[in-house]
Amino acid sequence: MPGSFSIGRIGGIRIEINASWLIILALLTISLATSWFPTTIPGLSTGVYVGLGFVASILLFVSVLLHELAHSLVARAKGLPVSSITLFIFGGVSNLEQEPRTAGAEFQLTIVGPVVSLIIGGIALALAAAFSGSRAAAALLGYLGFTNILLGLFNLIPGFPLDGGRVLRSIIWGVTGNLRTATNVTTIIGQIVAYLFILFGILQVFAGNIFGGIWIGFIGWFLLNAARTANAQSMLQGMFGGVTVGQVMQPPAVSVEANRTLAQLVDGVLLPSGARTVPVTQMGRFAGIISLADIRQHPREQWEQVTVGQAMVPADQLRAVTPTQSLNDALPLMVGHERDILPVVGPDGQLAGVVSRDAIVHLIEIRRGLNIPHPNRSNGDSQLPRAS
Repeated sequence: MPGSFSIGRIGGIRIEINASWLIILALLTISLATSWFPTTIPGLSTGVYVGLGFVASILLFVSVLLHELAHSLVARAKGLPVSSITLFIFGGVSNLEQEPRTAGAEFQLTIVGPVVSLIIGGIALALAAAFSGSRAAAALLGYLGFTNILLGLFNLIPGFPLDGGRVLRSIIWGVTGNLRTATNVTTIIGQIVAYLFILFGILQVFAGNIFGGIWIGFIGWFLLNAARTANAQSMLQGMFGGVTVGQVMQPPAVSVEANRTLAQLVDGVLLPSGARTVPVTQMGRFAGIISLADIRQHPREQWEQVTVGQAMVPADQLRAVTPTQSLNDALPLMVGHERDILPVVGPDGQLAGVVSRDAIVHLIEIRRGLNIPHPNRSNGDSQLPRAS
């Protein structure tokens, strides 16, 4: 997600915070400090209310992180790669690089998120009752419990891409045996749910709850865009059914040896070719990828000293694909790494070719021009956003 930065790893999963999260952290802290805590425990100072609001906001996002970790850990147990978890303005998202191959696996890795939220909510409410003698602790734990239960129930709304929509999709998928049909049904329901949120937000604004109405409307807008994206990706999935990476990949137009300097890369490769992302090789084997963004991390005056190998993203940090993989596996990796090309590596570790965005767009144009029907597949891959 653009504008995100990493704060560490948990179990090998990169944890990121998007800049938009800082906005909601501030707004939520202010809201709790001026409404929830003064109403629940009157008579304290403004500084105490702000402190309680900040702690409650942080604990809420820790709860969201645990919700997403539950998704991610179950996904990894099912053999599905998880690149990262990102906290952003609307909560959190687990970035799975592949989706489940069976309806049962999708049901299990999806339902665990809301279950964890409900468990956290129940534990927090129990602790609030246990610490009823401390007004501040009881109010903080009570808010955490109440909000986590709402979070768990909200995510069970049966509209894609919410967890409830994914649970419904897994059920329809299991009954019909057709993932694309299940996705289409749940994304339509997701759009209906989104429009209802937007309508309710508008009504709240006219009723005088301006901030709450705008926030509800924004949630609806986010869900609407996510559902539409899911529907579009489902169409692409059908269009690329049966297409392998090897059928689309091309020999790399340019590549560079890892021992070259950045100056040699820019003057001898990037400027003449116009390439923005270049695969890197070392002794004939694929070593990594280097892009304009990687080069910009180093001041221009250092380009004569810094080697490509020092500036590149090494192969062990990339998700390369093989020629025999489905093209549907390659699409989310290109989006996730925000790169123009995706390396294709053979079983011997050598660079077999690259898949470019242009090649994929060209394939779409050819299929549309020839009016090639979408294959009706009963199974398939999908890389759709998980929202929580």
